[in-house]
Amino acid sequence: MTQSEVEFFDNLAPRWDNDEIRSTPERINAVLDLLSIRKGDKVLDLGTGTGVLLPYLSERVGEEGEVTGVDLSEGMLSRAIEKYGNLGNVGFLRLDFEEENIPGEYDAVLLYSVFPHLHRPEATFGRLFERNVRPGGRVVVAFPSDERFINAIHEHRQSESGRLPSAPRLAELIRSWGYDADVAAYSEDIYVIIVSRPGR
Repeated sequence: MTQSEVEFFDNLAPRWDNDEIRSTPERINAVLDLLSIRKGDKVLDLGTGTGVLLPYLSERVGEEGEVTGVDLSEGMLSRAIEKYGNLGNVGFLRLDFEEENIPGEYDAVLLYSVFPHLHRPEATFGRLFERNVRPGGRVVVAFPSDERFINAIHEHRQSESGRLPSAPRLAELIRSWGYDADVAAYSEDIYVIIVSRPGR
């Protein structure tokens, strides 16, 4: 993530929760219901922002589980800590997950409303599967809407390469990188691709 992108998110942090109208409890639970997260799981929430997923993930993994929220924006992460730092099974890391190593191995790695911000998605997936995804684990690309809504938000940076493709097209691209990628849900209200090692 570039310094200008970090500053952009730092500036948005104070009003992010008021502006984020798509991540309703119903949509978040619809996404998480597809992931088979169990008690005791370790879950990594990359680009956690102000932590919209954290209380839901915390409840699903239970006291024996662990959730780690990662973000490079200090403004976003400080809001997440302010809201959810009291949850005993939730931790936080400030780092650039495309550049820096993330400690630990996880059952699920979530990229919720994050994929369009990746600069090197294929290399990032490679690092995650090599270093952070446990055997049998998965990486999840998810949004609380389809690509039309997401691309309208990101109009200012819409080169063709910066656009979010449809879920079937993105799944096909991810398969070309050597992974299994299944479209678990795709409508105007939900977009979920579950990515795993081949032959999982």
